[in-house]
Amino acid sequence: MNPPRARPALAETPLLTGLGVLSVLAVTMPLGPGGALVAPDMLYCLLVAWAIRRPAQLPLWVVVALGLFADLLLSRPLGLGALAQLLVVEAFRRRALFFHGTPFVLEWAAAAAGFAMILVGMNLALSIVFATPPGLAPSLHYLAATAIAYPLVVFGLTWCLNLRAPRSQAFGSPTGRLR
Repeated sequence: MNPPRARPALAETPLLTGLGVLSVLAVTMPLGPGGALVAPDMLYCLLVAWAIRRPAQLPLWVVVALGLFADLLLSRPLGLGALAQLLVVEAFRRRALFFHGTPFVLEWAAAAAGFAMILVGMNLALSIVFATPPGLAPSLHYLAATAIAYPLVVFGLTWCLNLRAPRSQAFGSPTGRLR
């Protein structure tokens, strides 16, 4: 059996952009009768998972453009969500090698904590400018929905698109072998 062929690096940017646009558009679809369920932030999940698995193929302009697109389409304060998302995604990109050798549960918890920091920062920024931030219950529902969606997004990237993180640095060994 032949191993799967790798995509060229130039093909990954349009793929990420297309998936990002689809993830923002997917959030606009109603969930359940009357829209009772909270839609997760699929763009955040996609960008964090991509930053961990392909940190070199995540252009800064794509993160900013997709963040601004999401802010416009989802009626969020323009630039606030994009800036918060950019800061967290860049933090994950800088620490991508750390996550390559760790269990997935740690990555999942870090992604949820990063999204919680985004929500806290956005609520704080809205309070500073005397805008009414969303309440605690909607923010917690949004956080829970996004945390639940993260493994599903990673599963889709890993198994459908074969976008895997290199696991050569496992257990701190320079060769990647168990001691």
